[in-house]
Amino acid sequence: MEEQNGVQRQSNSAHDPATPSLAPSSCSSWPRQHTSWESSTSESSSTTSYPTACSVITPKGKEGRLKFEYDGRTIYEWEQTLEDVSIYVTPPSGVKASMLRCTIASSHLTLGLKEAGHPFIDEATGGSVKAAESFWTLEDGELHVLLQKAKKGEVWPSALAGRGSLDPVTSESVRKQLMLERFQEENPGFDFSNAEFNGAVPDPETFLGGVKYI
Repeated sequence: MEEQNGVQRQSNSAHDPATPSLAPSSCSSWPRQHTSWESSTSESSSTTSYPTACSVITPKGKEGRLKFEYDGRTIYEWEQTLEDVSIYVTPPSGVKASMLRCTIASSHLTLGLKEAGHPFIDEATGGSVKAAESFWTLEDGELHVLLQKAKKGEVWPSALAGRGSLDPVTSESVRKQLMLERFQEENPGFDFSNAEFNGAVPDPETFLGGVKYI
């Protein structure tokens, strides 16, 4: 198990040639970026950018998470609740929390190795974020970034802007999930696990006067 870290706003460290470097990934809107985690000792690096139109997000990953993929590789997985969005990234083997820099702002996420020339992720978030209540951890080889939603109940179409969007079926499923989560939170004495909706699922954020901030 790796050490856990809160958000690091600024951090510097001396160059260590043995430290693996992290090449970023992106859609072609950011053509300077790469698409893989790479070792600084490798002789060459991948510079292939994502295609112009990022795909609709439909694949399911670990524990039913949504996946953002490129060229058959999972770049990151993500999921959301009424109050937060979680992004999961698998860094190269041997990377420790102390090697990482993660900056979470109200509408932007930057993530990468301190010694890398460019961050792995440097993108706008899919919605507004409460930066002070957000954090990241590295545990058992998985990097978890938790973004606290500024608007409770808001359905994010994607974890990061421009990185695909939920297809209509998945979007409706997520709306239902958040709506049932809201019902359960506001009515703790009832079981809504098997509840169904007649017609379109209402907006979890605005339905019946808006979500309660409990």
